Amino acid sequence: MAVYKDTVDYTDEDHAKVMATNFDSGYYLSKLAHPLLKASGSGSIIFITSVAGVVAAPKVSSYAACNGAINQVTKNFACEWAKDKIRVNSVAPWFIRTELAEKNLQVEGVEDYIIARTPMRRLGNPNEVSSLVSFLCLPTASYITGQVICVDGGFTVNGFFPPQD
Repeated sequence: MAVYKDTVDYTDEDHAKVMATNFDSGYYLSKLAHPLLKASGSGSIIFITSVAGVVAAPKVSSYAACNGAINQVTKNFACEWAKDKIRVNSVAPWFIRTELAEKNLQVEGVEDYIIARTPMRRLGNPNEVSSLVSFLCLPTASYITGQVICVDGGFTVNGFFPPQD
């Protein structure tokens, strides 16, 4: 859930709603799950965040801040709860072709803008995110914890490379 405004135009209510929806829900649910996961002898918590928590994003400062906060909590929980055999990771997608993303993609020029800044020159598919989440739940991923893994076609590492034509 994001509110698209310049930071100076955010109301306290806008910020509180974004934080409650995107940060508080996962934070408190994880704390509630901790004793159950600990009692089971192992567990995995996977947050779905966004590349907006890794790089600056225009008009979504509260959304970006709460994703950055989730990414940090991922690392803290991973270190605190490793002794309880609970792994914690975040998956941070860029634009994935979903129903939610479609309304943004319908705005003229948005899809071209996104593709031009994505080295793989396409949007992601939902199965590319869900496959990673599934993998992180498997015993094969038992040595992976505290990581923020971007599913972004290279967007977050593009750096100073100019948009592609």
